[in-house]
Amino acid sequence: MGEWRLTRSLPGPAAEAGLGAVRRVHHERWSWPALLIAKLVLDAAMVLLLIQSLSELDVDPSARPFAVFGWLLASWAALAYWVLGRSGRRSYAVCDGGLLIRRDGTGTTETIAIPWDAVESISPLTRRLHWLDGGKERYVTLRTVTARDALIESVESRHPVPAPPAQRLLAGTVFTAVAAILVWALTLSPFADIVMADRAYYLKDFASLCTTTGTSYPESAPHTETGPHPAALFDEEHGTDPVATSTGNGKATDAPNPDDVQLVACSRLVRRQVDMICTYDGGEASLTFYRARYRIDVYEAHTGLRVGGHTVAADDTDSCPHWLVLNQKRGHEEDLAVPSMEDYQRIIEDVAAGRPS
Repeated sequence: MGEWRLTRSLPGPAAEAGLGAVRRVHHERWSWPALLIAKLVLDAAMVLLLIQSLSELDVDPSARPFAVFGWLLASWAALAYWVLGRSGRRSYAVCDGGLLIRRDGTGTTETIAIPWDAVESISPLTRRLHWLDGGKERYVTLRTVTARDALIESVESRHPVPAPPAQRLLAGTVFTAVAAILVWALTLSPFADIVMADRAYYLKDFASLCTTTGTSYPESAPHTETGPHPAALFDEEHGTDPVATSTGNGKATDAPNPDDVQLVACSRLVRRQVDMICTYDGGEASLTFYRARYRIDVYEAHTGLRVGGHTVAADDTDSCPHWLVLNQKRGHEEDLAVPSMEDYQRIIEDVAAGRPS
């Protein structure tokens, strides 16, 4: 039985038990402000965890909105079920003539009517309510109950304590404020730019400009006319991990902040040519070296538009090695020349400094 149905079902049993009209109902759960704030904190932590996990798994940043909104949909649906539809919780109906406790379980409903004159005591420390039922002492502990202090006051004073208008107004204000914060966080804040992949959260996010046509990061720093132009370079071999970065300040050890990156360079193989064939074991095994040419395309992170580029040749073989370790699957190996890390660093330093290639 859902909470709304449980609340509507309380006046009948209260009247039958001679407790009079129901004045206020307390439910066994957290208060709304605490529940909403806890949910907001959990959502923020989970969204950051999702973004970090997707980035570590090299998932395209465009998948972030689907993952985030999928989590929010599932988690808020679970919260709605927990608040409105979950069975097995107590409700405390404060009536004119006493307290009605009702617990809805799986296929069963337990109702306890406690007239005010049957109440023995309520412990301020343990929140345990004692009453007499046919001469036998019984008790119930008031744990996570909405407006628990008001419920205890009702029991102690033997009359209903209605919810004050100011408290209702405060609850409504808190609910509206939390909802507004959630909407702002997901639509207008820098946090939303990360979720919608309008802003790079890690340097590796920029690899999508090399792998997905039309990708851009509108919240990234625009390409300025004068340098420096913080930049990152990616190649096909290393996937989403940048192979070289530069802030444009001449310090090769400094990596730019993702928010400062203006340019992204992408290295792609455009041609390879046999350079040398080395044979071993009477021709049963061989190692073929290829020289290669790579095209370095440079894109503006802000718009995704290509702003320049050039080619670089790679040929790092002078002679055949004296011996060859086979991979036990075939006797013929290939080795494709790639630009060195020094070449890539020099290229990205020129890009960041705005020097023509």
